[in-house]
Amino acid sequence: MKKTLILIIIFFTFYLTLAFSVSAVSPTPEASDSAVQEIRDKVKEIVREKIEETQKGQKGAFFGEITKITDETLTLQTTQGEKEAKIATDAALIGKSGGKITLKSLESGLFAITMGFFENNNTLDTKRLVISEKTETPAREIAFGKITDISSEKEILTIKNEKKNMIYTIEINSKTTISKKVDGKIQKIKFEALTKGEQVITIGTPSENEHKIITAKIIHVIPNEAQEEIEPSSTPSTAPKEE
Repeated sequence: MKKTLILIIIFFTFYLTLAFSVSAVSPTPEASDSAVQEIRDKVKEIVREKIEETQKGQKGAFFGEITKITDETLTLQTTQGEKEAKIATDAALIGKSGGKITLKSLESGLFAITMGFFENNNTLDTKRLVISEKTETPAREIAFGKITDISSEKEILTIKNEKKNMIYTIEINSKTTISKKVDGKIQKIKFEALTKGEQVITIGTPSENEHKIITAKIIHVIPNEAQEEIEPSSTPSTAPKEE
């Protein structure tokens, strides 16, 4: 993003230089205005292309109601307008119950969360799709449930709260603290040490444009003997304190 801003500044400076040069040599105001507008349009186009080029290949997500299905492409009505999600052949498709579904089972009106890599600002090469209920996104969320799916490549977890029948998608980044009780002591562990079937509690913040996708600050594995006592409305006393 910093590189993009630098490019914008460079091109904007370039535009101003050319604009003043054209104004100085143009014989009439009409010719000058036309030349300046042409330069302005060209600069805008170059900046747009550079922004899309910088964004291409970066991880992202869209969420919204499915309004159209064409072959392997979904059109979503999002808070930022219509977006397209191209479903990759190896994409993981998760239904409301947490089980895997097929592309043919999708239909207009369903609320979908798509994750993958940007092809451009409005198109996502989708590697993972989760069907969910549409609800308000809180500023911070505590999620408790069993790990039902692990994406090692992208460091993403899917957890399910059986009692509430809720599915959460948990993103891990370099600031996420993962802990587990090992040999009677709480220790930090790596993402690779998590396994399907383990009960975890997570504390994190949903991204502004992502519903039920929680960027985790804390993930704590619940010991078997404590699982029946844990409720998602509170942080376990054995988990590391949030900084």
